[in-house]
Amino acid sequence: MDSSAAPREPAEAGGPAYRVTVHEDTRRAPLVRLEVGVRGGAGPVTALRVLAVSRETGSRYTVDGELVSVRGGGGGRRQSGTATIDLRDLAARTDPADAMLDLAVELERDDGHVETHRVKQPSGSGGRPWGHAEHDGTVTQFVPHLTFRGAYRSLVVERMDHAVFEELRRWRRRAWWLPLVRPFTGVWLVGELPYRAQDNGYHLFRWLRTTTPERKAYYVIDADSPDLERLAGLGNVVLRSSREHVRVAFLATRLVGTHHAEYLLPSRDPRVVRGARGVRVFIRHGVSGTKNMVGNYGRFAAGFTTDRVHTSSDRERDVAIREFRYRPAQVRVTGLPRFDRLLEPPEEPPSGVLVIPTWREWIRNREDFEGSEYRTAWQSVLAHPRLARAVADGLRVTFILHPNMRNFAGVIGAPGVRAVTQGEVEVQTLLREHEMLVTDYSSVGFDVALLGRPVAYFQFDQERFFGAQGSHLDLEHDLPGPILRDADAVVDEVLAARQRGYTVAATYAARAQTLVRYHDRRNCERVAHSVATAGGPAVQWWRLVDRSRARALRVARRARARWRTLRS
Repeated sequence: MDSSAAPREPAEAGGPAYRVTVHEDTRRAPLVRLEVGVRGGAGPVTALRVLAVSRETGSRYTVDGELVSVRGGGGGRRQSGTATIDLRDLAARTDPADAMLDLAVELERDDGHVETHRVKQPSGSGGRPWGHAEHDGTVTQFVPHLTFRGAYRSLVVERMDHAVFEELRRWRRRAWWLPLVRPFTGVWLVGELPYRAQDNGYHLFRWLRTTTPERKAYYVIDADSPDLERLAGLGNVVLRSSREHVRVAFLATRLVGTHHAEYLLPSRDPRVVRGARGVRVFIRHGVSGTKNMVGNYGRFAAGFTTDRVHTSSDRERDVAIREFRYRPAQVRVTGLPRFDRLLEPPEEPPSGVLVIPTWREWIRNREDFEGSEYRTAWQSVLAHPRLARAVADGLRVTFILHPNMRNFAGVIGAPGVRAVTQGEVEVQTLLREHEMLVTDYSSVGFDVALLGRPVAYFQFDQERFFGAQGSHLDLEHDLPGPILRDADAVVDEVLAARQRGYTVAATYAARAQTLVRYHDRRNCERVAHSVATAGGPAVQWWRLVDRSRARALRVARRARARWRTLRS
């Protein structure tokens, strides 16, 4: 297997594209055989390669394949080939920063034309791990994953000590009798994204540890997370992929997270996910509404399951029931735990402008980011001449990259503008410290509006961002701030807000009042009560019904995919 710093650029397109199918054979792990079928195209394929491209580092790991047969000709041509991935070699060559590898097939003709196809909906292994390999005392496991939009195949790279891996296997084998024990443990496992402790999970955990220390609540986080020190003194912190993490995850009666519950577990291995069957409570990482997230967090979303959902308003609860299709009994209006901290009186008067764009799912690596409209648009705001003059005149501007873009720090910015990556400074602290927010679609706009401060929305790519899914809101009439389309308009709005002392127009202030039901500092208390009462016999029945429904939906999707393949 070869590796390089960046993917090879495909040659100029020529003729109709090939159609590619992939079958995974993991029976001989750690050797994984990929059987590749190629149909159509403008000419026969003469070389085949399989690529594994890291989202974090952009590194490309290449395996040369072998073409084994050709049938037919022209548009009806069918070719087949194989490529064998040695997981031991892949584990030895991947960078420690590589956490997700996107799989692709590269096809080359004798005229030099190259096509790269992401591997989509492969048959074979399903979601079970391809296998594992041990290198220098570390076990690396590769777990297949399907992206939520395109259903493309990726590999989650999981690394752990040999002793932890063996502990995981032991608990996995015991999982069948844990339902008899788990209800009596009283263990809650709380968390966010694995490297973070500054959002709703952290604020709920902190409240639990300071007000009800007798509760057996634990927080899971990466050992090298910069947020680890924020948890100092609270106790009950478990390091991700440790033996204690394995034990707590399997015994937990509640899995309380801001994202997919799998982020709280020591592995995404489906056998581990099935074994760690505590009640799943989704406390969210923001007020929903701007972007349609049914495909991510809906009741029948692929790869996401929850038993209780928390919302901040009656409108948001209605959306969760009507559009996300949750049962009314599953949805509670509690507010977000971080609102308790957000609404504390500030230690010092706020000043300046905070800029927080959200991420784009089509930006997967540094190369995508550097050449994107996203970077160009935000750079044109940060480096705008009139904003630069205001910064020189004393205007404080802070720019934050979304966590999914934390590896692209240094690619965007401007003199005088403070650039930070989420995790370096608590976002809640930054929201409280600034007088105005500029964002695009992020839910932090609702947080700032709740504080009674102005928000401006820079939505230069609205059509592409929302796509066919659209929004849960009427953007022009529901957002608590103006929608702006170009950098000049954004800078105009910032300077005008500064001129008027960062006051908020009555129309936007009225909209902000409808975003949450409770304007107090008892959100953690309400969420904790909801988590404690989220279990019961109904949960097991709901899970059984939803599994059956999800299975039927998967069968229907596969049938449609096969029909499309036959028609093509």
